[in-house]
Amino acid sequence: MVKALGHSQTLFDPQNPGRLCRGRERWVESFPCEEQHGLERLVISGAAFSDDTARDAKRGLAYAGVSCGAVLEHLFPEQPLLAFCEQGQMDQVPEGTVAFEPHLQPRFGGRRFDRCVRWRVPALGATAIDALLAGDSAVADGFLPWSGDLSPELEEAIFLLTGQGERLGYPMRRFQPAALPVLLELVPWVALVHLDKHDSALGIYSLEPLGLQQALMDAGPVLGTLSVPFSIPPMLARWDRALYELRQGWPRDSEFPVPPGESRPPAYERGSRRSGNEE
Repeated sequence: MVKALGHSQTLFDPQNPGRLCRGRERWVESFPCEEQHGLERLVISGAAFSDDTARDAKRGLAYAGVSCGAVLEHLFPEQPLLAFCEQGQMDQVPEGTVAFEPHLQPRFGGRRFDRCVRWRVPALGATAIDALLAGDSAVADGFLPWSGDLSPELEEAIFLLTGQGERLGYPMRRFQPAALPVLLELVPWVALVHLDKHDSALGIYSLEPLGLQQALMDAGPVLGTLSVPFSIPPMLARWDRALYELRQGWPRDSEFPVPPGESRPPAYERGSRRSGNEE
């Protein structure tokens, strides 16, 4: 099986956030904002597949043999982080919390309540980050740069982002997109743990581009995987299309590391042949 890391840098509109992760996750319905905010979003996911049709692809960072902690440590080496969780399980509270609050969480559209715990935990390095994602499902909702001070303004912004979600429903709703500009006035970026089809993906949001694309292209040899750029977030896009485009620009004197599939060419390639646009 080929293991690959997919990544895409695109603009993100909190007032029109679009879909998340093929139906497994949705945004919390956005509250209206007077100001228009255009953000940057870097989405990173992974997959494992046997050939370039990617018909048997298992999607998510774990299938690329890469953890969320390894990705964040590669992109932001030695950066202390603050992990945050809004609807954690009472029996899965990590050690070292700098904030901890049990609460009752109402179920979306119903009368039932769940006993949850809200926590904030500092983390440094891939091992510490991954330990906060080691529950039955993704435990931490996200990570942001940690200065050592959990101010009331920062706590309020994190709660605005996560406080109206429903983690235990399906599809999962955890994040309020209109809260991202508020949070990003206090920190340079925030990494949210999203869901791809079979495992976790990362969405890194910022006011300005972070310039991490080259670091992700160089991540393949470091993380032991193939780095694949996408034109749209890989948690929404087709891997066969991204692999086709990567193959088109691959050096002719080097063998492409993904074997060709024994099937008809994908629809986008057949369409270009009919229109006479094939190179």
